Amino acid sequence: IVNDREDDKAPYLTAGVSSKGKFSFLYGKVQIRARFKSAQGAWPALWMMGNEKGWPANGEIDLMEHLNFDGHVHQTVHSVYTVKLKGKAPQKSSTTKVNRDDWNTYGCEWDAEKIVFTVNGKSTHTYPRKPDLGEKQWPFNQPFYFILSMQIGGNWVNGSGPTNPDHYPADMQIDYVRVYQYVEGSAEGTC
Repeated sequence: IVNDREDDKAPYLTAGVSSKGKFSFLYGKVQIRARFKSAQGAWPALWMMGNEKGWPANGEIDLMEHLNFDGHVHQTVHSVYTVKLKGKAPQKSSTTKVNRDDWNTYGCEWDAEKIVFTVNGKSTHTYPRKPDLGEKQWPFNQPFYFILSMQIGGNWVNGSGPTNPDHYPADMQIDYVRVYQYVEGSAEGTC
């Protein structure tokens, strides 16, 4: 939305929803069904942050980040290992094609040993725990909370050109957020 508030000089208003302090969880399966309108400078994202420590030591799991009019989304993990130490292995991110501007389901299956990213129910990328790399590589052993955000502008999204006001308003719609966790003692060991 173009910002017409006289007391705020930012050119656009952006928004997000966070479950910090309200809901967090450790391990399970996540599914978020969402759609967004593409626009030059639009950066919708569905992500999770660890409750403990500051960024990047708390870890970040990006279930989906979309830029401009791309036909794909980015799925990424961040940690001290990937951000400050610039560790290359294991691979921290991947891109996956999506039905742009249509409903897609983004998620992951996350346990003590790996994070398996998914789009529309299909595995797209796996980030494994490497015990020899320690906590800096794997801060994903703590409860995480959700952030669902629609940002406009920024260095990454505007790398291919400036935000175009003619493309707005742009938005992101969320149909549902589902979290499944393993039930201890379950005969099948399922979520």
